[in-house]
Amino acid sequence: MIDVVALPVWVGIVLIRYYGLDPQNAGALATSFLGAVVASSLFISPRIGRIRGTIAAPAGFALAAAAFFCMTLTRDYPVLLALHVAGGLAVGCALSLTHSAIGASPNPHRLIAAGFTALSVLSLAFLGGVPRMVSTLGGQFAFLILGAIMLTAALAGLVGFPDRPAPASRDGMPAVPERLSRSVWFAMVGTSLLTLSHSMMLSFLEPIGLAHGFGAGQIMNVLLAIGVVNLLPGLLAALLERRVSAHAVMIAGPVLQGALGFTLTHSTFFSLYAFAAIIFPTVMIFTHTFVFAFLARNDRSTRAVAATPVMAMTGSAIGPILGGAVARHVGYESIGWTIVVAATASAVCFWQSARRPHAAPVPSAEAAQ
Repeated sequence: MIDVVALPVWVGIVLIRYYGLDPQNAGALATSFLGAVVASSLFISPRIGRIRGTIAAPAGFALAAAAFFCMTLTRDYPVLLALHVAGGLAVGCALSLTHSAIGASPNPHRLIAAGFTALSVLSLAFLGGVPRMVSTLGGQFAFLILGAIMLTAALAGLVGFPDRPAPASRDGMPAVPERLSRSVWFAMVGTSLLTLSHSMMLSFLEPIGLAHGFGAGQIMNVLLAIGVVNLLPGLLAALLERRVSAHAVMIAGPVLQGALGFTLTHSTFFSLYAFAAIIFPTVMIFTHTFVFAFLARNDRSTRAVAATPVMAMTGSAIGPILGGAVARHVGYESIGWTIVVAATASAVCFWQSARRPHAAPVPSAEAAQ
């Protein structure tokens, strides 16, 4: 899930500043990667019980690593586009299998919180070191690091990815997949809108700061602070698992996200910009932890959590190109208004998911009988 924290460097610093692409074309490259993740996950998640994760997950991360390493060798836009698509397809497969394995664990909330904490530790190193190394070694260095991260994930999968047998019914035949409830569908759509706002803002965090007149050094310090503060939401979500209402968190998350996004794009005071930028990613991580646990509890087949890349990356794929198009034609302040609209829609979806009863779904075969 490195795109959650890497987009400010990936789009704003590498593609726009060092590769000289305009916001729309830079956003389109990130969107091509994330869109490929969505397409791959859409194909994999309904078939999650028929795929050996011990083989497919490490292979997917290894292919993604190869794609990122190849990106360091070219600046040709069509080639970069093809490599972004190839890497996204590989990541989508590996991520679906990984999220399904987390959802099938005894405590999905705690495990996904641990995963987000690990991501936060990685983001601290990434945001603290990569921008400065890029300024010295060039934009290709960021792709080299992203490839190394994917290779590490592949090696971890080879060492210890859990092997789950396909679920079976009482007579030993393959189990009939359960229908997803309406509350699960509303939560999935709300998550996509939450990540859309997240990726739209993070992709243009650096250009927005420069447009406000803030110095590049100030913005680099903000990115480092984001990495430090991002250590907290995963740990906090694990500690508060039984102390706060999941539905309250799910509804409050997008509301706070909209307020912070509007502040980021409209405030000319550096202190307000920095505060909103530092808090903005933590909202998504904290909220997403509770959403993931909600989906795991309400879908025992783990298809919903296996589709986490679809939910997360659909929003993430649309965010960079939508934000780039809006910024190009209207200005960076319009990104704040777009986030307010998306965050409002997300809060409504999570509210609808809370209004639905969470009874166990009825298997489609029994319903037909």
